[in-house]
Amino acid sequence: MNQIKNLLRVNAALVLTLCSTSAFSSDADDVRATIERHYAFINAKDYEAASSHHLPDFTMFFPDGGPLWEADYVAVGDRMSATANFPDMNVMMTNYKAQSYGDVVVVTFFLRGTHTTAGEVENVVNRVSAVWVKTGQEWIEAHHHESPLEPK
Repeated sequence: MNQIKNLLRVNAALVLTLCSTSAFSSDADDVRATIERHYAFINAKDYEAASSHHLPDFTMFFPDGGPLWEADYVAVGDRMSATANFPDMNVMMTNYKAQSYGDVVVVTFFLRGTHTTAGEVENVVNRVSAVWVKTGQEWIEAHHHESPLEPK
């Protein structure tokens, strides 16, 4: 009888472990799919659709080492009669890793590809770390930090 109880306990522990692991990998997989859609929009120059993946108070450090980019950049640009000047991008995510903390996932990955500005093509490999937050059923990016693998 004790052997059956022990076997049931081991099986219950195994099921709980598998369930918790699959929940974490599911969140990581969901965030990865969202990031892939996000960069599909960026590669297609659809920045409005890409911005739908950002929280209203989204912040970012660009790989050029410039100051913190804040969510009100469009409003500031409108007041100053300025527009954002993004390069044409053709990038792909590699080496994706994710750590899940409930409704928050921290990701790291590389972006490999090209940036084209004024006809000049630049090969890039940028390191990315980002924080994604679950709002309802959607994963939305709260912060993004990007830096070149080899500083210029």
